[in-house]
Amino acid sequence: MNPKQLYTHALNEATKIVRQVEPEQMELPTPDTDWTVHDLLQHIVYELAWTADIVQGKTVAEVGDKYEGELLNSDQTEAWEEYAVAAQNAVEACSLDAAAHLSYGDKTVGEYLLEASNDQLIHAWDLGQAIGIAVQFDETVARTLYEQALSHTEEFTDSDLFAPPLPVPEGASTQTKLLAFLGRSEAWTH
Repeated sequence: MNPKQLYTHALNEATKIVRQVEPEQMELPTPDTDWTVHDLLQHIVYELAWTADIVQGKTVAEVGDKYEGELLNSDQTEAWEEYAVAAQNAVEACSLDAAAHLSYGDKTVGEYLLEASNDQLIHAWDLGQAIGIAVQFDETVARTLYEQALSHTEEFTDSDLFAPPLPVPEGASTQTKLLAFLGRSEAWTH
């Protein structure tokens, strides 16, 4: 599965979960320490909003503070849908070898899409856990993202963006391994 297909899959999975969030669930806790459902939604919409600009080659300075502040409104799916369409269109048209100018340095668009896919899918799981919807990863997607994450172990552990990896039992599924690598337990409940 190439990075464009992977991103499309992860975005579609996240969209399914975002569409199921009810207004009364916005203050529920999530597997992301100190984040409510609202906070998590704000984060994933913010990350999604940047996607079109990044794959089109814009720098952080060029985008500026365009996405700062509250991106959600009374219909929490409205912003998601708007940015999802823009991201999907940009991803379909992009070159995987082009430069993606990220806040921590340049990568290829293909590398960025792998990271963004991981972020979308993991946060879809987080959101699903918070609102009581099971998210089951496609095995091929989970394996690809897990292998990609392992190949960047030092970056993940040094970044402080994720909780420390958790132990997994022998014979654990790829989904369990990926979640545990990113500091998440499938046994999480609120």
